[in-house]
Amino acid sequence: MKKKMGVISKIIILVSILFFIPVVVYLLGYQGFKVRKFNDNIEIFYNEKFTYDEGDICYNSFFKCHKVSVSTKGRVDTSLIGEYTVYYIYKYAGDILTKKQTIKVKENEPPVISVDDNDFNVCHNQKDIKFNVTAYDNYDKDLTDKVKQYIKDGKVYFEVSDSSGNKAIVTKDLTIADQKPIITLNGSYMEFVKLNNIYEDKGANAYDDCEGDLSSQIQKSGIVDTSKAGEYQITYSVSDSVGNKQTAVRKVYVYPESNYNVATGKIIYLTFDDGPSAYTTRLLDILKKYNIKATFFLTNPKGYDSVILREYNEGHTIGLHSNTHDYSQIYRNTDAYFDDLYTIQNKVKEITGYTSTIIRFPGGSSNLVSKSYDGGTKIMSTLAKEVEEKGFKYFDWNISSEDAGGTTSTSQVFTNIVTYLNGNGPYVVLQHDTKNYSIDAVEDVIRYGLAKGYTFMPLSMSSPTIHHHIAN
Repeated sequence: MKKKMGVISKIIILVSILFFIPVVVYLLGYQGFKVRKFNDNIEIFYNEKFTYDEGDICYNSFFKCHKVSVSTKGRVDTSLIGEYTVYYIYKYAGDILTKKQTIKVKENEPPVISVDDNDFNVCHNQKDIKFNVTAYDNYDKDLTDKVKQYIKDGKVYFEVSDSSGNKAIVTKDLTIADQKPIITLNGSYMEFVKLNNIYEDKGANAYDDCEGDLSSQIQKSGIVDTSKAGEYQITYSVSDSVGNKQTAVRKVYVYPESNYNVATGKIIYLTFDDGPSAYTTRLLDILKKYNIKATFFLTNPKGYDSVILREYNEGHTIGLHSNTHDYSQIYRNTDAYFDDLYTIQNKVKEITGYTSTIIRFPGGSSNLVSKSYDGGTKIMSTLAKEVEEKGFKYFDWNISSEDAGGTTSTSQVFTNIVTYLNGNGPYVVLQHDTKNYSIDAVEDVIRYGLAKGYTFMPLSMSSPTIHHHIAN
C-alpha cells in the first residue's frame, strides 16, 4: 500500500512540475515592451507641418503595461521632398527599445501652365510656330524650359511634369489666320489734277501679315482722262496666296482752271462770316488762284481796312454781318439792331465807296438766342420783314461747314460741305474766315466743285433767296 501511495505522489509531483514550468515560462515571457501601435512608414505633403508620431508602446508586466519614456533622433524638413528617418527610443527600468520610422515628404500639386491667348491666330504658311508659354511649379519653380508642345487635329497641347511626376496639360484651339492684306495709298485717297495736265498716279503699297510685302502684286484698274473735267476712280487690288482679296480706291478729280460766269445751272455760293482776320489774305490768294468770287459777311475788326478793300477790288461781294456781333446788344430791339447794321454799312462805304445791302443776321434768321434778349417781342420775325422794307436782302445758308461748331478738322470741314453737293443747287455754303483749319479746306472744295461741273458765284441782290424757318 505504501508503495502504491509513493507512486501516486510521484505522479502528482511530476504533473505539477509539468504544469508549473509553462506557467513560469509564460509569466517570465509576458514581461517587456509591448507594441500596440506604431507606423513604420508615413507620407506627408510638401510644406505640411510634421508631428512626431511615437505610436502606442508600453512596458508589460504580470499586472499591467507601464507607460514608458520616449525620445527621438532625426529631423524631417517638409520644405524638401524626399525620405527621412526618425528613431524613437523607448526606456523603462533600464530596458531600451528602438523603433525606426520612415517619413516620405511628397508633393502632389501639378504645375501651372500659362499661355498667351493672342498667340493662337497663326499664319497659314507658318512653319515654326512659337507660343508665349510659361510654366510654374510650387516646388520646382520655373519649369518653362521643360514644357513640351505638339499640334494635333487643330489643337495645341502643352505638357509639363514636375520632379514628383505631377503632370499639367493645357489645350488651346489653333486658328489659322485668314486676314486680308492691307493696301496703303501713296498720297491722298483723293487727288486733283487740272484740266489737260498730266496725271501721275502715286501708286500704293500692300502688306500681308502672313506673306509680307505684296506691293509688286497689286493690280490697278481705271483711267483718268485729263482732257475732260469730272470725277475718276483708280482701283487697287491685291490677293494673298489663299485668295484673301483687298481693294482700295482713289478718286481723281479733273477740274478746269475756272468756270466763273459759266452758266451751268449748278451754282455754289461760298460765304464767309465774321472776318476779316489774319487768315483772310491767304483765303483771298486761294480764290484768286482759281478766279473764284465769294461773299464776305463782315464784322468790324480793327486794322483790316486794306483787306476789306482788297475783297471789294477783286470782285467779291461785301455783305454786312454785324458791327459788334454782340447778341445782347443788337437783339434788344429793332432800333438797336439797325443802329448796329448801319454802323457796319457806313464802315464798308467809307472803305470801298460801295453801299452794301446784302446782309446775314448774326446766328442766322432761325436763331433762338435772340429770345434771351428781345423781351418776348419775337424780334426775328419783325427784323426779317423790316430789313427788306428798308432795301436790304438777307441770306441764310443750306450747307454748313460746322467750322463754328464741333468741327476743328480740315478734312471734316471738306466732308461736311461736299457731302451735300449732290444736285444742281443753288448751294449757299457757310464758313468762317476766322478759322484757319476751315480756310485750309477751301481749295479742295473749289477743285471738287469745278470737277463736278459747278459754277462758283458771289451773292447779289438777284441771287436765289436762301432763308431758314424763323422760329422767333
